[in-house]
Amino acid sequence: MSKFKIKVARIEAAGGKRADSQVCITFAIARGSVGFQVPIHLKVGDYDDTEMVRAARSALHGIFVELSHQTLPWNLSAKELRLLADMNLRPEEMKK
Repeated sequence: MSKFKIKVARIEAAGGKRADSQVCITFAIARGSVGFQVPIHLKVGDYDDTEMVRAARSALHGIFVELSHQTLPWNLSAKELRLLADMNLRPEEMKK
């Protein structure tokens, strides 16, 4: 299986000079025909400007770790997938 390509698509400032202003770093994620974007919002005062991308990468990792844990019950074994395939009632010509 090929790796995902992950790149910073955009860095946008929001909120001006206010104390609660934020930076939105958007990652573009692609592999084959699958592609999507994930925005990460960080408070401007929490990190040095030069470290914002590193902090956003860490936040992105945390999101996917949590997503992995949350969807773990959905994972099917090879045996379960075979059983599902065997239950397929479509006519043979439609299975191809």
